[in-house]
Amino acid sequence: MLYAVTDIGSSIIKYKIYDYTNGNLESVIINDKTTGLISYRKDNKLTSKGITVLLDTLKELITYSNKLNVEKNYFYATASLRNIDNREEVLNVVKEKLNVDITILTGEEEARHSFNAINWIDIPKDEGLLVDIGGGSSEVSIFQNKTPLEQKSIPLGVLKIYNQYVSLLLPTQEEQKHIIGEVREKIKELDFMKASGEYLYGIGKSIVILKKLFSHLGYGSDENIIDIEDVDTVLKQLSTNTKENFKPLLLVDSERVHTMIPCLLIIKAIALEFNIEKVFVCNVTLQDGLILDIIENDK
Repeated sequence: MLYAVTDIGSSIIKYKIYDYTNGNLESVIINDKTTGLISYRKDNKLTSKGITVLLDTLKELITYSNKLNVEKNYFYATASLRNIDNREEVLNVVKEKLNVDITILTGEEEARHSFNAINWIDIPKDEGLLVDIGGGSSEVSIFQNKTPLEQKSIPLGVLKIYNQYVSLLLPTQEEQKHIIGEVREKIKELDFMKASGEYLYGIGKSIVILKKLFSHLGYGSDENIIDIEDVDTVLKQLSTNTKENFKPLLLVDSERVHTMIPCLLIIKAIALEFNIEKVFVCNVTLQDGLILDIIENDK
């Protein structure tokens, strides 16, 4: 049986098809769409243009599912729709136009499903912190023995940070300090439990792309690890808006050229707050956590 799981994020609408046959679950197709929904806001409402972008993208993905004979489609939204004032209006329009029901995940639910995704992979230690950095928010789980102890959502993501705090393409050193301070302040406001660990486990495309950037720049030999010591070096190296600094970002991922450094700044802030030494890059997504629950509930 084919399942399609769509994650409507603040910057990207992520679409993934899974095949579940004879008890075996496998990811078979990924088809992500960059939409930047967070940029279509006015007075904290998704604009008519933003609603049109959402409808057009979902319609395209539904057509894709129909052509591939996907039997079950699931649609979820995170901070992209969770934090807007006209959420119910948007949900009603999508239901009316496309007959699609979108489930809005709370920050805590998003963190839980993100954490669930590490069941797909092996990690070096069964304790530490996990973060899923999105466009509008960042979900953090503190865990021991592979069991979450606390899960909260930091209301800052890469696109939100870029839109609010970055004046050009790359944040200057002063802007970097300000962003790190803002993220650390949000962490303190959320009153996380006291915790520290060697590893910060990062899931999602933003962090996977960061590892590609570090490898491209010649930092780190392990394909899954970013050393926090190297983070400061890269932040300093890429703190001026020059053509020379744009080139590596463009070569790694031209669509995320403006969000790579904000992602790195969120990591730096979390590392400072929780005494993290390394980032372990987990090549899994929120959808991978969602599908496990979907399959379990379907049994």
